[in-house]
Amino acid sequence: MAAPLRRVRFALGRAYARLWRLADGGLARIAPGSVRAQRARPRLPGAPLHRRYGLREGRPVDRFYIERFLGRHAADIRGRTLELLDATYSRRFGGDAVQRAEVLDLDPDNAAATLRGDLETGDGVPVGAFDCFVCTQTISITYDVAGALDTAYAALAPGGVLLLTVPGISHQAEPDGERFPDHWRFTWRAVDRLLTERFGQGNVAVHAEGTVAACAAFLYGVPAAEVDPAHLDPHDPDYEMVICARAVKREPAPERP
Repeated sequence: MAAPLRRVRFALGRAYARLWRLADGGLARIAPGSVRAQRARPRLPGAPLHRRYGLREGRPVDRFYIERFLGRHAADIRGRTLELLDATYSRRFGGDAVQRAEVLDLDPDNAAATLRGDLETGDGVPVGAFDCFVCTQTISITYDVAGALDTAYAALAPGGVLLLTVPGISHQAEPDGERFPDHWRFTWRAVDRLLTERFGQGNVAVHAEGTVAACAAFLYGVPAAEVDPAHLDPHDPDYEMVICARAVKREPAPERP
């Protein structure tokens, strides 16, 4: 094709696209494919439908994954258990297998607490006492992550299990100045490394949960009941909304005679 003809066709194409953009949609049927694709982009709300994870409307999306994880490991929730703030999950998933459900909290006004202790420092937390520690969405609001995980490891009896969940993709848990200031977000690799350093190789299993639709619904405050279940699975590794981990404190090796 001669150069002058190519220039004419190029100029006509640009003029056509510009004319369509200026029109009021009347030429949509014959618009260039690239322009139609731009018009088809989803328009998302500029603000969340509900803040605080949609709690006002129902169960947050992250709890779908957290509770499914605990359900899969319900057999670990037994004997003497430890949980933070209240014993809801210990009793719900452990049932009759739980002999004593302890609740840890520093707040003297928490009537559900059976232990007044500090997860970061270990003060007030019994050592080697628990068969299971259910720790959901708490490490992110604990500034001294290393100290908290050291306490969790020390609190378990030999053979005890830590069931841990932490946020990956999430908005800030509480505004500044609230009771539980938010500090951290995690990836499955970070959690795997942090726990393996304490529990040892082969004693830790970590996985992530989430999809782009689940993350979007969570950030917009749409409750889990309003999300199509088909959009919650399978996990998309690019969208880690919740990281779940099971870590076992192994029995010490018997001493040689």
